[in-house]
Amino acid sequence: MADDEEFCIASMRAILQKAGLDVENQIDFCITGKEAYEHVKYAYSNGISYKAIFTDFSMPIMDGIEATAKIRAFLNTEMTIPLGEQPAIIGVTGHVGSKFTVLGEKAGMNQVVAKPVYLQNMVSILENIGMKKM
Repeated sequence: MADDEEFCIASMRAILQKAGLDVENQIDFCITGKEAYEHVKYAYSNGISYKAIFTDFSMPIMDGIEATAKIRAFLNTEMTIPLGEQPAIIGVTGHVGSKFTVLGEKAGMNQVVAKPVYLQNMVSILENIGMKKM
């Protein structure tokens, strides 16, 4: 794993831990969009579900936009899970502008947030999707 990928995972792990989540038992971390898509397919095919998925717009191999679209297609078509029962998908991007919000929403993201993601932003996102008590 490249140093910047390790740094990103370590940073996100620390933020999620400070937000009150059990990062060892509640969180899966993936480097590529393809890996994330495969994790979701495996989990749902084995009766495991996710409450939320955070995806970076700029992941290698498969970006977050493509991964989101594939995850939504899999959950809709193969698992026949209604959209309201699917996990929230939050896109994270260093890009600015409504163009990127629209791209994320078209792919099936519930929300797009700008980097850097700070602890208070994460707590707010988790509260909004029901993962953390207000």
